[in-house]
Amino acid sequence: MVSLVFTFIIFPLKSKEKEYTPEQISKKKEVLSKVIRYGTSQERKQALGELTKFPKEYSSELYVLLADQLKSEKDLGMKISLLKTVGDLGLKENKDAIIGFFEDTNEDVAKQAVTTAKKLKLPEATDPLFEKIKKEDFTKNSNALSLYINTIGELPNGVVAAGFLETKFREKFNHSDMRGQIALYFGTVQYKESEHALIDIAFDEIQPTMLRCYAMNTLGKLKAESSKPKFYELLDSLKKTSGKLDAKKAQSLKIYAIGALVTMGDKDVFQELNEFARDDDSMVRLRAIEFMGNLKDPKALELLEYKRDRDPSPKVQKAAKKAIEKINGIENTSEDEKENSENPSEAKPE
Repeated sequence: MVSLVFTFIIFPLKSKEKEYTPEQISKKKEVLSKVIRYGTSQERKQALGELTKFPKEYSSELYVLLADQLKSEKDLGMKISLLKTVGDLGLKENKDAIIGFFEDTNEDVAKQAVTTAKKLKLPEATDPLFEKIKKEDFTKNSNALSLYINTIGELPNGVVAAGFLETKFREKFNHSDMRGQIALYFGTVQYKESEHALIDIAFDEIQPTMLRCYAMNTLGKLKAESSKPKFYELLDSLKKTSGKLDAKKAQSLKIYAIGALVTMGDKDVFQELNEFARDDDSMVRLRAIEFMGNLKDPKALELLEYKRDRDPSPKVQKAAKKAIEKINGIENTSEDEKENSENPSEAKPE
């Protein structure tokens, strides 16, 4: 019977919350409460989804119920759904329960707890998460550890972990992907003390390409002036060895090096952009043109107009059109984010 009422009340035909009568609101609230307590896992998850759309002014009792369920829940899937719902609703009052799940024996639950803490930007989560990170194995590639490093960089006072993570970054026996995440963390927390360590990695030819690229990205974010000569040496070397390096490696190094110089606001980078806008690799051309748009320098208009009209790549043509609009003060929402996310090695890291 509960299931039938749930279907009728929770999913009314094309109805909108603002059209509900007080009686309907009260009935829906009652059904939500019962389903969250007594429904099957599937029904309860549907009810949690409805709770995120339920009017907040009528939800205080439901939020208390949600907190109680979070503390007592045994089912792993429901724990994850409850944590996600708490984050979606912005219920920071559940911070103790959320942080408690950092040490859950199930990694998926722990990851969702950390994700929720990140979404809520809980200051209280910083130190417990740092303690959790200290216990992790940096020699192995781990999606969980990547999440933890990324999250602590986003939390208030996340810089507290910088010294420890710099040590892990310098230890070359640690996994390159974990060191790459640390490099990005340094940029997020603006840890300028990492500059020398980043330079050592960014311009070391024996290091993995994407680790070097992430280090370059952060040097740009840190406005590391001391790295500029190294960037120009690298770009010059890439021109001289064109066709000799692995194409994918050369592409990534070009894109990240130019991107770092653009992020620094380097005045001499425009000439490099002109050259790379004529590169045989369409992705290098595309990124160079996007950077030109970000610089908003009118000197680029003639080249961009040519690229818009004549470049052999439709994607480059589209990028040139958008760059022209940016320079002319016409800001449009980019539709390229999906394309970039489909090939992370070609996209700038966030």
